[in-house]
Formats: sequence, C-alpha cells, structure tokens
Amino acid sequence: MRKKEDFIEPVSNIKANSIDTMIGEETTIEGNLNLKGNIIIYGKIMGNIEATGSINVSPGAQVDGQLKAAVIQLGGKVTGNISAAGKIILGEKSFLTGDISTPNLVIKEGAKFEGRCDMSSKKEPVKI
Repeated sequence: MRKKEDFIEPVSNIKANSIDTMIGEETTIEGNLNLKGNIIIYGKIMGNIEATGSINVSPGAQVDGQLKAAVIQLGGKVTGNISAAGKIILGEKSFLTGDISTPNLVIKEGAKFEGRCDMSSKKEPVKI
C-alpha cells in the first residue's frame, strides 16, 4: 500500500519554486546581474537584471534598472522597463515606473503603474 508521502514530490525536485539567488534587505548592489534560475530581492539593486527563471521584487525592495525573465512578480518599487516571456504580476504594494512587455499581466488592487504595456504575443523585429 502506498503512503501519502509517495505522492509528494521532494523539495529538491521542485525547480520552479526554488530560489537560486537572494539579495538581503540590507544589501545594495550597483551593477548588472545575469542569472541562471530564480532570484528574490529584499534589498536595493541599481542595474539591469536578466534571469532564466523568475524575478521576485519583495515589498520594500527597490530596483533601478531593466528586468527580463520568464516570470516577474513585483511587490516593491521598480524604475525601468520590464519584460517577461510568461507572466508579470504587479502586487498590491508594487510601484512601477516603466514599460511592460509580456503576454500575461496581472495587476492587483493597490498596484501603481506608470508606463505603457505591450501584450502582443508576436513581436516584430526591432528596426535600428
């Protein structure tokens, strides 16, 4: 007879919910970050962030730069354009000054957003 534990996936196998990089509340980083995996930010970053997984900007955190990831969840303050291949979630305490590019957008009540939003699924090549 199988036990309930046999149906629960071990935490080490759940990559989508894991945190690969964490920036602490008292930490300030000046410079760009290019990450493989997921990041959660509690501190301040002055630079662009690109991640293969998700970027989570917690309430009270601040980012001055562009964000690009599969999924972006904002709870803090971001000044810069953000782009996600999957989904962007603006939490109730988020404040975004910048443009959004994503096929799926969730804006929770209380979120503040100043910028433009592009939700087209098909992107045209950028002309230089």
